[in-house]
Amino acid sequence: MLKIPISEIISRIKEKTGLDEKVIEKKIDDKVEELSGLVSRDGAAHIVANEFGIQLFKTTETGLLKIKNILPGLKTASVVGRVLRIYPVRVFTTKKGNEGKVVSFLIGDATGRIRIVFWDTNQIKLIEEGKLSEGDIIKITNAYVKEGINGLELHARSASLIEVNPNIPEAKEIPPLDELWQLSERVSIKNITDEGVYEIRGAVVNILENNPFFDVCPICKKRTHDGFCSEHGRVEPKKSMFISTIVDDGTDNMRVVFFGKQAEQLIGMSSEEAYNLSKEHNDPFYPIEVKKIDILGRELVIEGKVSKNDFSGELEMIARRLTTPNPIVESKKLMKELEK
Repeated sequence: MLKIPISEIISRIKEKTGLDEKVIEKKIDDKVEELSGLVSRDGAAHIVANEFGIQLFKTTETGLLKIKNILPGLKTASVVGRVLRIYPVRVFTTKKGNEGKVVSFLIGDATGRIRIVFWDTNQIKLIEEGKLSEGDIIKITNAYVKEGINGLELHARSASLIEVNPNIPEAKEIPPLDELWQLSERVSIKNITDEGVYEIRGAVVNILENNPFFDVCPICKKRTHDGFCSEHGRVEPKKSMFISTIVDDGTDNMRVVFFGKQAEQLIGMSSEEAYNLSKEHNDPFYPIEVKKIDILGRELVIEGKVSKNDFSGELEMIARRLTTPNPIVESKKLMKELEK
């Protein structure tokens, strides 16, 4: 069912009319009474909004939704956004024994982000053949909205129209890739009380000592065991690494773990270079030890997935992206906070 929180409807009526919230709520209650209980309070709020000429489901002139206006229950939605990240194509087997593929990727516009999911093989080929890459702009017409683990997702149908880098006015309005990454909503660590995807800004205050190296498949990058990949069989594994840290943002601290490329970015060297250095000094932690002075106290903007550690039961973050704070973007975020 399509649903906008009643608080959001009241907020939009207030913004458009300048009426006090109590006045708006009374109008909604009066509408419920007028219709003798035939509509819910939410339904009455929709009617009041319509009476004021307020369009709750905003689209552009071409019918494209801004990402912030994509709501649960939409059966048909069209959107244009820039591809922020493409996740690996996943192969699965149905209960009937048939093999299928699915791929998801993240897009953004100036109002937010949303995950897109492709099930159709022709759509997936766009990614497999390199015709759709991170940084490209994509227009998706006739998709449907679904609740995913980490929030709303837009699922393309086989009949959905997919256009890469379309020559339309809406595409020209979408900010560049770096700016879109910086537009995400940030939370204080003290306010992270549940699993999910978050962005934090904090300083690395500790690095936990451990053997950071492990073997991965050179094809799929999954962890291998004794040179064996569960997907590709016997392989010549490559070295990858993880670095476990404590990050503090002034409100609280939490464990943040950097894997693969994020770990390499943190210490400024590749996994292979770090591994060779550790062999030279017969100390697996040596490459990180020599970089400690550069890492400790460094302020970072980190986006990652927070989940409970199976052993400690504490929430921890697996970093997906890290950048250094951009002064211009940070000042804009501060201004937005002050305006609230």
